[in-house]
Amino acid sequence: MKKSVAEALMKLFDSGYMTSEDVDERAVEMMNSFPEDQARYIAEQLRESRLFGVQNKAQYLMSLMRNFRDRVRSQGAQSVMAGKLITGPDPEKMAEILKRTGYTLEITVGQRKYGGPCPGWEGPATGPAGQGHEVYVGHIPHELFEDAIVPLFEQCGKIWDLRLMMDPMSGKNRGYAFLTFCEKASAAEAAKKYDGYEILPGKALKVNVSVANTRLFLGNIPKSKTKDEILEELKKHAEDGLEGVTDVIVYTIPDATERHKNRGFCFVDFADHKTASDAKRKIQQHKVKVLYVRNLKECVTEDKLKEIFGTFGEIERIKKIKDYAFVHFKEREPCLKALEEWNGKDLEGVNIDCSLAKPQTEKKKKPMRGRGMGMGMGYGGGPGGFGGGRGRANNMYPNMGFDDYGYGGGYGMGGGYGDYGYGMGGGGYGGGYGDYQNGGYGPQGGFGGPYGGGGFGGRGGGFRGGRGGNRGGFAG
Repeated sequence: MKKSVAEALMKLFDSGYMTSEDVDERAVEMMNSFPEDQARYIAEQLRESRLFGVQNKAQYLMSLMRNFRDRVRSQGAQSVMAGKLITGPDPEKMAEILKRTGYTLEITVGQRKYGGPCPGWEGPATGPAGQGHEVYVGHIPHELFEDAIVPLFEQCGKIWDLRLMMDPMSGKNRGYAFLTFCEKASAAEAAKKYDGYEILPGKALKVNVSVANTRLFLGNIPKSKTKDEILEELKKHAEDGLEGVTDVIVYTIPDATERHKNRGFCFVDFADHKTASDAKRKIQQHKVKVLYVRNLKECVTEDKLKEIFGTFGEIERIKKIKDYAFVHFKEREPCLKALEEWNGKDLEGVNIDCSLAKPQTEKKKKPMRGRGMGMGMGYGGGPGGFGGGRGRANNMYPNMGFDDYGYGGGYGMGGGYGDYGYGMGGGGYGGGYGDYQNGGYGPQGGFGGPYGGGGFGGRGGGFRGGRGGNRGGFAG
């Protein structure tokens, strides 16, 4: 490591904001890949930010360096280094709020989370149950943070948590947040009081109560089954991920025979959005034969991975992208055995993470090139509108896709919450690939709302536009 970079890191360690244990071999390897002035800038910016609210500093550092590298590619080093790498409120002001309220602050590259649980909370550990507690707060000026939002909304009632979405490519907030109150009445009051509120001169907020989707579409069901039989069968599989089923809606055919009691599909209602989204994820992964492996060092090649995982069964192909890879097995059973054997195991001095790849929903393979950037920041429309925002072309990354599978690692930042749609979180920061949306450290993409679809996070490289949301009707 260059002397000036090492000195900047030592100053960071001496400040107490980060320790040498937070900088593992992968972080050192990546930092050494930057030019000296850029690596020094990263270390200095970390110290200046104080890393206030960052819980997992090792992961935050890796994510920060990845996004810095991509910002430099798109905007140029001089432009990026002319400003702050890490933005946020005055640490002293934020510390005063945390001390007064007793809440916690958790910061990642893509989100700032205040609270959850709140002090003295005696309800469910996951937060207030039922719909109507959460409000969507849009049109937030990009320079504002919790210190401006919390004092405003806590006037309406006790806050459970606030999630302010951040744009990794700019370091600023993405203009919207989700705020959950302990009481439904508080959420309704906040929407009434602050929708159109001018938080800064000429900057009016958009506030409405979020409506979470709790319904999934289920196709290819036997047409001879009645509603009661379908409901009974689904409830038998609670341990397989279908817990929380409350009702089934089927559509019959007029003058149908006994062999045609439904149209071959139904809509399944769940107790809440979380159980619905969990069920969808587990159903999608039921037939997955692709292993997603991350935390790989640069020296770990595709051939090395084939040598390791080929012992479990026949491999169709492997694709490594930066520090993660997709291993395609011919059969599911070897994939599961490899997952059990290698998850958390040491490879070249680093513990790797293994999981089943998350299938993309309604993904259409097209031989498009270039990095896609799915912004997913829309506010949705009325019933039947679009829940997430539109994907837009990103011409700053020409010729970055590698082939028909879209291996170029675009940023899927989908998952907008519409006025009616409810996207469940943003996409990963490493982009999806092929039929899978893993990549980076961001959460999985959203699921559609009852009227507008949620965004599809981690949409992946090789696509000209990230996808905001499906037209309404059912989740995803």
